[in-house]
Amino acid sequence: MHGEKEETLINRNNAICWDDSEINRPIRLRLWEIDRFFKCPVIGICLTSSEQNRLLKKFGVSIKNRTPFEIHEILVASAENENQMSKCINNLLNRKFGKEMAFFNGLDHEEFIARWRSALQNGDCIGVFWVAATRPELPAEYRREIFGEIHMMMHRGAGKSIRFKQELTGLHKELSKMRQAIKEAIQSKRLFRKENELLKQNQADLRSALSAMEIEKNKLKEELSRLNSQNCIAELEQENRIMKAHLDALFVNDKEKQRQMASLEEKNLQLMLELEQERESTGCFRKEARGIIQEISAMNRCDASCPSFNLCKKRILIVGGITRMGSLYRKLIENSGGIFEHHDGYMKNGVKMLECRLKRADLVVCPVNCNSHAACSIVKNLAKKHHKTVYMLANSSLNAVSRAIWSPVTARGAVN
Repeated sequence: MHGEKEETLINRNNAICWDDSEINRPIRLRLWEIDRFFKCPVIGICLTSSEQNRLLKKFGVSIKNRTPFEIHEILVASAENENQMSKCINNLLNRKFGKEMAFFNGLDHEEFIARWRSALQNGDCIGVFWVAATRPELPAEYRREIFGEIHMMMHRGAGKSIRFKQELTGLHKELSKMRQAIKEAIQSKRLFRKENELLKQNQADLRSALSAMEIEKNKLKEELSRLNSQNCIAELEQENRIMKAHLDALFVNDKEKQRQMASLEEKNLQLMLELEQERESTGCFRKEARGIIQEISAMNRCDASCPSFNLCKKRILIVGGITRMGSLYRKLIENSGGIFEHHDGYMKNGVKMLECRLKRADLVVCPVNCNSHAACSIVKNLAKKHHKTVYMLANSSLNAVSRAIWSPVTARGAVN
């Protein structure tokens, strides 16, 4: 065409065309002007997932329930022509890779492709790829080479993703093995308890044997005093030494058994104390839960005379609290006609979720003994910001929570 050298590669199925023509090309292309086959990898590689999400949110496009592919489709479609979104993406990529553009745009074709190959080998080629896509005068064979490398890189990335999932499956299997090991450890603990009982029985037998030996020793002393006058002292002393050595060995053995028994008794006592504390704690929880649930059952009517009438259909958010009492908190609130919501009180990556739940809640309960100082401060500030009623409780017991949600202040709907 027009006497200029031209090289064209056409894929008839995908309509990919490589063209060396430089007629009327601008100094640098914008996103909607770059080759069509470059648009998909530019969006997929040059923009991170978080950047893609922020772009859609900025233009009022909801990302809720959208897959990463659907988000990618929307952005690639916007790059087909000049519009507000494509301009924004173009500006973002120019800012993001401004350093690479300033450095690589001034290079000639041969030096540029050499730099590209080096960056590809070093794994630092994303910025250079954006420069290549927006460089209009780049020969077709170089554009074809760059596209081919990026295309195959995306295939290799898919393979790595599959291998990662396979490794994840292996880790799940390892986790199952660890759980099995824990079960075996629990069984071993039970065996140790049985062995402890057996050692106790052995100790009792040893004590009985020791008592019998003491009796025998006393008899021998009496026999010795009787024989002192009969010139048999030497023989009796020899016999006595032998018996004493045997007795000393038995004493040493008994001492070691007593030491082992003392150690086992100490461990057993510690386990019994822990078990008793757990039983007392569980008993208190159950007793308190039964009392409160009985009170709720007695007030099961829900009309103007019902103490929890104003609680009906209200959304109650509990921040923190004792995790194992979650079901009791839920039963307490839902039996009163309320709607139960819970946030664990951990603020790491959870402030936004807490604010969402607090905004839709009618009442917020925050036990200070189960939350950090920072968490309590955040709850107070969010409640003030959104004009929500919040109770900062001294403890997380069911009585404390029930008094808060049934107090006269709650009935009037006051805002803390």
